[in-house]
Amino acid sequence: MLNYGINPSEKEEAMRVEREYHGVELRVLHQYLIELGGKMIGEACISGEGWSATVHEGEPFTVGKLKLNTLHLFFEGDIAVLNRLLSAFDLKMLRAGG
Repeated sequence: MLNYGINPSEKEEAMRVEREYHGVELRVLHQYLIELGGKMIGEACISGEGWSATVHEGEPFTVGKLKLNTLHLFFEGDIAVLNRLLSAFDLKMLRAGG
C-alpha cells in the first residue's frame, strides 16, 4: 500500500496530500495537472473540479556533484476526487522521472 501523506482536513470529506519531486521541471508538472482537468489560477496554483494544487520550490537536492531541483506539491480536495487524480498523476510522473 502506498503512503500518499494523506491528512484529513477540517472537512470530513476532504483531504490534503503533500508530495516532493526532484529533477522535474515546473512546466512539466503544470502541464500534467492541466491535462488532468486543472486550470492555472496563478503561477503556483492550479485548480480543478473538486481539487486544487499548490507548488513551491524547495532547496536543491544534491547527490554527489549532481544538483536537482526540488518541488513541493500540495493537493487539497474531496477524498474520492483526489484518489482518482493522484492515481492518474502518478502514472504521468513515472514518465517525468519524478
